[in-house]
Amino acid sequence: MNRFRYCFIILFFLIFTLPTAVSAQSSFLERVGRSNTAEKGIVIVGGVGMAAVKSSICGLPECNNFGPAVSVGALYKLSPYFAFGANLGYVRLGATEKDPNRPLNVTFQSEVVEVTGTVVLNLLDSYAGSGNYRSSRKRFVVPYVRGGAGFVYYTPTSFPGEGDLNDSQVTYDPARKYPAISAVIPFGGGLRFRFSDEFSIAPEMMYQVTLTNYLDNIATETSGTDHYAVASLKVIYTPIIKNKIFSKKY
Repeated sequence: MNRFRYCFIILFFLIFTLPTAVSAQSSFLERVGRSNTAEKGIVIVGGVGMAAVKSSICGLPECNNFGPAVSVGALYKLSPYFAFGANLGYVRLGATEKDPNRPLNVTFQSEVVEVTGTVVLNLLDSYAGSGNYRSSRKRFVVPYVRGGAGFVYYTPTSFPGEGDLNDSQVTYDPARKYPAISAVIPFGGGLRFRFSDEFSIAPEMMYQVTLTNYLDNIATETSGTDHYAVASLKVIYTPIIKNKIFSKKY
């Protein structure tokens, strides 16, 4: 009986609070959807996240030593669908060999600076309105894909055993001359959440295919090139330039 009473109270609460919640959500979407700016121009982007590597000694999450990733860049929006831009990023990659079939007893850490140019394609129109209201209504959520090309400037260090590079007393000889440069092809996508004409946030996942096999300072004939992935949260700022002549108050 008590269980039935509790279920009834919960149901009663949901019935009377759901309309309020829906109304509040509708009000929020109505408020953030309003816009007085065109979907064109310069956008500044900054992001923080985490990176993982796929290399000669590691291709799974359990052998990765996940490292930080930070980035800054700019986009130029050509239309509600298209934008292009440039990005400067830093990631720290690392992994430990844990495959019993390849007991190399090695860990590596690699400092990577990435410079890329990308094209962004929105999968939905940024505008949510139609007809005469199109220019004043924008979507709260817009999925997008991104791809491009660039280069990475990297310096790896490998050492025996597990643990942190700073705690290791011994490091292996460089497999080639470092720092080194390699081409990289980034691709991925995300979801952009718009909160105002100036600010949006975007959780994003990118996968970088490099043309080098030395991100881990270990090269094998059958391993192929090294890749890495970055999961990040981007903060997107759109500067609003106001016309001071027409906005001046008398």
